[in-house]
Amino acid sequence: MAKRVLSNATILEGEELELTRGYLVVRDGLIEKISEGSPSGRAIDLKRGFILPPFVNAHTHVADSVSKELYLGLVQPQVVGPGGEKFRALGSRSRGELIASVRVTLQDMLCTGTLSHCDFREGGAEGVELLRGASHKAVKSIIMGRPFALEELNIVLKKSDGIGLPSLEAFDEEGLRSISKQTKRAKKLLSVHVAELTSARDEVERALELSPSFIVHATHANEEDFVSLQRNNVPVVFCPRANSLLGVGVPPIHLALAVNARFCFGTDNAMVCQPNIFEELSFAWACLRRADAAAGSEEARKLLRAATIEPQKLFNLPWGPVEEGGSATFMVLTPGNNLANLTNVHAGLVNRARADNIRAIYARGKIL
Repeated sequence: MAKRVLSNATILEGEELELTRGYLVVRDGLIEKISEGSPSGRAIDLKRGFILPPFVNAHTHVADSVSKELYLGLVQPQVVGPGGEKFRALGSRSRGELIASVRVTLQDMLCTGTLSHCDFREGGAEGVELLRGASHKAVKSIIMGRPFALEELNIVLKKSDGIGLPSLEAFDEEGLRSISKQTKRAKKLLSVHVAELTSARDEVERALELSPSFIVHATHANEEDFVSLQRNNVPVVFCPRANSLLGVGVPPIHLALAVNARFCFGTDNAMVCQPNIFEELSFAWACLRRADAAAGSEEARKLLRAATIEPQKLFNLPWGPVEEGGSATFMVLTPGNNLANLTNVHAGLVNRARADNIRAIYARGKIL
């Protein structure tokens, strides 16, 4: 593969997204060099653009995009609860319609800088197969299956990347323990929606007893819950926009930051909002600043890590940070009008970057 040099850029380097103002060299699908200053020889001038890892959307329901805005005038249980509008919509559409909807949604993910997503796929083994059949060659789908009953668990585990439970009430305690044990034995991921609707004090602790790979929402978790999550090294996936649009509250991101708990971001239900991480970050930043007006550059950097580095590590994806010797998988943003004159890069990208800033997305050195 030919050598490619990208110059005059701000590079968000390494796991901590440290800023390097200079150039980056790509060769044979790897990042050969990152350096400050200007390179010798020919280079592509990025005109003060930005190089950063691609986004990972850590919680989606992409098939729900087949019927958008069905949440209007309804509360959350009426929309996504058992027998809710979501399930009526999914049941009324053909397999072909669902696959077509998933495909255009995955293409929109790519156009907004996302190279992987973790989907909670309803419908048992058949639901997992539907999403596999709608896969996008450039967007990696991590599929969390949901068995109809314990008898279907093994087949769902074989076809999926893990088990994604809608709540701790989906099965009785014995059933939950069995799911945890078999999922761990299969070396697959296990996750569950937790503390989305209520502030039940023991919900996070009950979830942790299952040894989950991560939990989703924690909208009503308290500081003690986040201490437990941090102590057990279990990440939480926050979904601020979907939580807000469904009227269940805003996740306490400031509490996770206060105790250094791990967290990622997801866009949740595609019926409710597009899987656009640029918009998720901007909204999350506003929510954080409302809860803690002292949030600044360091907090913005951690939000950006939660959309890039943290989920890449959680799902063991085939790329890593932007660093020498690593896979040349990253996105390039132009400064445009909205990113000109930033006094703080991390906060500026979190608050202002948009999909139209994307100049290119590289995967193993090739432009997608």
